[in-house]
Amino acid sequence: MAIKIVISDTVGFKVRGSINNESGIPQPFDFFLTCVRLDADAIQTKLKSDSDASVIDFMVDVIESWVGVRDADDKPMDYTEAAYRKLCKIHGVAQVVFQTYLTEVGAKAKN
Repeated sequence: MAIKIVISDTVGFKVRGSINNESGIPQPFDFFLTCVRLDADAIQTKLKSDSDASVIDFMVDVIESWVGVRDADDKPMDYTEAAYRKLCKIHGVAQVVFQTYLTEVGAKAKN
């Protein structure tokens, strides 16, 4: 199958990880993000021009929506910048999201 030069302006992907519970047992989590798809040049420009900005700020600029994030009462949460920043208070989440975005926004080798 051929590759097209023009692709969608958005990209959807699942973020997966785990957080240890009080007994040290990893508790898996996942949620789905829909983001603006930046091309390679735009990503490099943004990373260079926003060298003082965090990966949280980078993702706030590209996230459009999410599914699978729940509040303390186990109710689904709508995506907002404030809700994303609250999620990122869990150490490591921001880096997992950022690295997943960088992986999913581009092409990957097929196994």
